[in-house]
Amino acid sequence: MIITKILRSRKLRGGYAIYIDEVFAFDVGESVLMKFGLQPGNRIDEKTVEQLSSAEALDRAQKIAVNFISYRPRSLREVVNKLVSKGFSSELSNRVAGHLQAVNLLNDLEFARMFVRDKLRGKPIGKAMMRRKLIEKGIAPHTIERVIRETISEEDEQQAALKLLERKLRRADHRFAKLDAPRRRKRLLDYLLRRGFSSDVAVKTVRNASV
Repeated sequence: MIITKILRSRKLRGGYAIYIDEVFAFDVGESVLMKFGLQPGNRIDEKTVEQLSSAEALDRAQKIAVNFISYRPRSLREVVNKLVSKGFSSELSNRVAGHLQAVNLLNDLEFARMFVRDKLRGKPIGKAMMRRKLIEKGIAPHTIERVIRETISEEDEQQAALKLLERKLRRADHRFAKLDAPRRRKRLLDYLLRRGFSSDVAVKTVRNASV
């Protein structure tokens, strides 16, 4: 088999269409084209075609992964899931994510720390919900417990619950205002529990709030 021509690809942005024996065979990116030194007149066998296919898949997966983590920090599992959703094999997806982790572009410990800090600053959630969300993102249980222990003090959680409750009260409608005090406290207590705060924190916060 002989590469008879190389044209700009119509499908792969910035890529090239490879023709073998005058018939379109596959597209490759510029980095793969240069790595293998592809040019018209080159003889090519089935083994090389397979190597090109693997190299192109790896190159595309790496570009997608790097672009994915450029917007905001991601967990290892998020990157793997993203690549699998794009049609890459689980093996290749894990390989790419593992490489990014090895060069410290992915770091689940730092990701978890950032996630917890952001949640405390934004619309707070309690430790229980924090754990659930981090587990969903593939963070290891021992990493979750370490981050929560290092990042969230009892006072921090109490302040976060109070902040959330004050926001809830500011937005309460007239129907809430018409409820008697016990029912208002019950509504607020249930709200904090749904947001992942412990019963102790929820009870203390509602007790200290002006409701």
